[in-house]
Amino acid sequence: MVSTTGRAVTAFPNDEESLALQASLFDGEAAVQAWRKLTAVTSPENAGIAWIAPLLMANLKRLAPDDPWVRNNPHFLTLEKLKGLAMIKSAEAILDCLARESVPTMALKGLALGATVYDSPGLRTVSDLDILVPGRDVFRAMDALKRHGFRSGPGEPGTPEELRANHAHVFYPQKRHELSLDLHWHVLASARGDEDDVPFWSAAQPLTIGNHKTLALSPEDQLLHILVHGVRWTRMPHVRWVADATLLLRKAGRGIDVERFLEATQRTDAVVPVQEGLAFVAGLIGEGRELLPRVTALRRSRFAERAFRARATSYEDRSVTDRIALRIETAVWTRRAKKGRVPRD
Repeated sequence: MVSTTGRAVTAFPNDEESLALQASLFDGEAAVQAWRKLTAVTSPENAGIAWIAPLLMANLKRLAPDDPWVRNNPHFLTLEKLKGLAMIKSAEAILDCLARESVPTMALKGLALGATVYDSPGLRTVSDLDILVPGRDVFRAMDALKRHGFRSGPGEPGTPEELRANHAHVFYPQKRHELSLDLHWHVLASARGDEDDVPFWSAAQPLTIGNHKTLALSPEDQLLHILVHGVRWTRMPHVRWVADATLLLRKAGRGIDVERFLEATQRTDAVVPVQEGLAFVAGLIGEGRELLPRVTALRRSRFAERAFRARATSYEDRSVTDRIALRIETAVWTRRAKKGRVPRD
């Protein structure tokens, strides 16, 4: 659904963004045909499409090198590569800062995806950096970042109880042109108990960012994270998650541990977003079709459906019932996190 201003009012890509995704992710004539349909109705500079423009350009340069958009932007991919290098440099500084304090780290979202499932980090646009640290090390990590020159955003948590009320906190760099950091201590907002992230850390895989070693989520956990974060509405058009999920599924192939993925989906209260997100990817691109029947078979509650629809709808278009559902859902997650608290000696 699209508003009269053209702004997407749900978390799912609109028709034009869907064509851009197909032009970016399909091969051969199917990609070229999607591109022709797209250019007949809008520009690749469209706000939502711009977030996957590097991936789109790379595919078109391979399949349609004489296309006017490709010819008129000969340095596009070079500039994106430079942005990717700048992103890596910023991430290296943060990882080095935390490593000096012996704080374990895990790259999340675009930082990890650009290094694992994309052909080049510059093909995956990022608006900030996301790094996870263990809950026991959050306060040491925050102190280290502030000593390194980062400015903490408003609402910085100061107690274990406040940590359980959130899953991440923003830090701003000294230089305005550099990327901000979302420091995470939980992977998902729906799983904020003291032990909820243990399975994520246990299955994490080694990752190198620049010259620094860190970790990344396993393919199963990465897919879960992509879908849960993708199918929620934000003011920033969410089209990247479809490309992220598609490329991850292609790279993982049959290597996805289906049983583990299903268990994690249920354990983190993510059945509805995973079902809806994977169904969209399978329907639009075709990836995930083999996994979809197993995911669709998972039981979902009516309340979870209600909360999902609310979370996938724009703020302005949420009804009173939507807002109440989201408040209840947040309260349930918070209560669950408190119940899951590990007693301290």
